[in-house]
Amino acid sequence: MGFSPGKLLVFVLFVTVLWVGFRFVNRVDMIRRSVREEVKRRQQQTRRPPSLKAEDLVKCAVCSTYVSASSAVACGRADCPWRR
Repeated sequence: MGFSPGKLLVFVLFVTVLWVGFRFVNRVDMIRRSVREEVKRRQQQTRRPPSLKAEDLVKCAVCSTYVSASSAVACGRADCPWRR
C-alpha cells in the first residue's frame, strides 16, 4: 500500500492527461463561441432592412380612388382627369 515510483509516475501522467484534456475542451469551446458570435455579427450586418420609399397619393376627383401622385395613369373612364 506504499507509494512506489511506478504508481506515482502513473498518477502524475493521469493528472497531466486530465489537465491537458480539460484545457483542450475549454479551448475548443472558446473557439466555437467566438465563431458563433462572428457568424451572428455578420448575419446582423447583412440583414439590413430594405429602404422603402413612400409616395404621396392623390384622390381622383371623379372616381374617388387614390393613385400615386408621381405616376398616375388613366383608369379608362372617359372623364378621368389622369391622361396618359
